[in-house]
Amino acid sequence: MISRRYLLQLGGLTALGAALPDRALRAFAQPAEPPRRLVVISHCHGWPYSEWKMRSTGRSEDEPWTLDLNGLPQSEFSRPLAPLYAHRHRLLALDGLSLATAELDVGGNRHDRGWIHAWTGNNADFAARDTRSTSASLDQLVAAHIARPDRLPSLELSVDAALEAGRPIAYNLGGIRLPTESTPLRAWERVFGPASSGDAVGRRRRTTLDFAYDEYRQLAPHLGATDRARLESHFGLVERLGYRLEELATLACDAPARPPAAFEKYDMRFDAFSDIIAAAFSCDITRVVSLSLGEMPTAEFGAAAISDKVHKGIAHYIYDDPAKHAAMTDYVQYHASQVVRLVSTLEAMPDVGGGSMMDNTLIVWGSELGDGWHGYSHYCPVLIGGSWAFNTGRYIHWPHETPAEMRVPSQILTGGNTRVSGIPHQHLLVSVARAMGLDVDHIGLEHVRGQRGDFIDVSGPLAGLTA
Repeated sequence: MISRRYLLQLGGLTALGAALPDRALRAFAQPAEPPRRLVVISHCHGWPYSEWKMRSTGRSEDEPWTLDLNGLPQSEFSRPLAPLYAHRHRLLALDGLSLATAELDVGGNRHDRGWIHAWTGNNADFAARDTRSTSASLDQLVAAHIARPDRLPSLELSVDAALEAGRPIAYNLGGIRLPTESTPLRAWERVFGPASSGDAVGRRRRTTLDFAYDEYRQLAPHLGATDRARLESHFGLVERLGYRLEELATLACDAPARPPAAFEKYDMRFDAFSDIIAAAFSCDITRVVSLSLGEMPTAEFGAAAISDKVHKGIAHYIYDDPAKHAAMTDYVQYHASQVVRLVSTLEAMPDVGGGSMMDNTLIVWGSELGDGWHGYSHYCPVLIGGSWAFNTGRYIHWPHETPAEMRVPSQILTGGNTRVSGIPHQHLLVSVARAMGLDVDHIGLEHVRGQRGDFIDVSGPLAGLTA
């Protein structure tokens, strides 16, 4: 049986349930229309841009243009994007963005600034021990809009490795990062554990809450207005969580087999998480997932002879050593092959009303940085799915024209600073939010000033994504 300590962690306050035997859950009534779903994926150390980008004869670096991916042979895909070829009709590969506002932010280190800006669109707060954001992350804004009140608002997962965990993605309204489940077993227990019977503690949860609330009502006349408001808010939160957990405890749907406590390889952990994501979507247990990809062991993507460390052994030196640049290309290509398996898993699962789960899912794949050198200049996210909102099957290039200076290695540009940046990535965050039904004009910051005093508007969607 799951411990009471674990149950208190689930949902932040209280959750009750027990582990289920394999395949114990069965199909349950789904909504009449398929819901939209969002998966946010973030990997470490960005992209080797010169290998990631795609070009064809006659395309200018100084003009916007679009490639139709559906008509291209796989040989014309770049190596990091080639694994996605079978799903090219679902892709939007975006070339021409920057984490410009992260460059304009001050303080702290570039990793933390990068992952805060990447997924919240806002500045980092380094005042506390753990870096905070100054607003909520994209996934949490979407979850607040589309989540069912009787299900998990979102699911935060991290495929951690021995050396470095995945970078943070999810931040609440207070700017505090949300905890992640870093093992498939813990994720399985969080998603499917409450759906069980015979838990005596669970049956008595309502009685306990009612007793506590009666005691509060007797105490309330002796409290000041501020204390009364705080306790009312607390009991309201407990009541909502209790309702959600009661509903989760009575679900009946297909669950993947309970995973083992540990996996030998990173790849195996990723696939186990993919199965959990697909099942959670199929059961409508959640509609928003963030999946952070920690560093793979170098042996898993063929770089063990170079170093046993991705971060400080390879990524930092991509402009100093061609072999390390090639290794980081292999690293991103390997992640692409993993993302493909998640897409294929969702494609294989039928959705409500016909079609597949993937037909109603949008995957946003980004990173904390532009490259392993800690640059922000070339930010290369990929959208997969979301055809209800976007004109997919395209590679889109925009020239760098935003008046913000970006740090780049001297091997790329003498002096180490560009005069301009790519389009601020906040426009992409707005586009994703709107695709998920939010009526917003900005995510995080609305405008900033470049180093030379230029006004930079970072509100509004990214042009060119829709039909």
